[in-house]
Amino acid sequence: MSPLQARVNFRPWPYAPRPFDDEAFGSWFGRVASRYQVTVEMAWEINGLGPLPALTSVGWILFAPLDESALDKLAALARIDAATIASIQTPDSWMVARRRLPFCFRCLVINPVDVSTPYWKRAWLNPSIIECCEHGAQLETAPSSVLRRAGNMQQLISSVGRYRRDAVKRRFRRGR
Repeated sequence: MSPLQARVNFRPWPYAPRPFDDEAFGSWFGRVASRYQVTVEMAWEINGLGPLPALTSVGWILFAPLDESALDKLAALARIDAATIASIQTPDSWMVARRRLPFCFRCLVINPVDVSTPYWKRAWLNPSIIECCEHGAQLETAPSSVLRRAGNMQQLISSVGRYRRDAVKRRFRRGR
């Protein structure tokens, strides 16, 4: 399907959050799902994007690269260039099963471009990353079970925050 056909056949979303330059595709699509108060899986199906790509053990945040047809459809729905969406996709070499996924909590919750919009950075999906590019601090990690349970980005942010809070409580109890 050509980009022109995609634009003709699909009605754009009334509201389409723009992806941040360093955002992971799963984060952006998770924010779209959050905006419409559905899960990522439901958003994928409702928008007729074909079969949901195979997900890894951490769920939709580590989203497999899309084919050209899906990119064109998403571009038409979001009213943005397909190249923009292609630029935030996860490289094939990063698509490996993981027990934990790294992140910088400060970067996750404090977005300097839009403080009301937390997002997952694409760089955190790199299997070899160990420290934050912004702060130089060692990255925290969240277990795949916490990430996999979240239905959309808003739920993922809440789940990660709850996991961190509970982890502090567990460490405090062990330290007594």
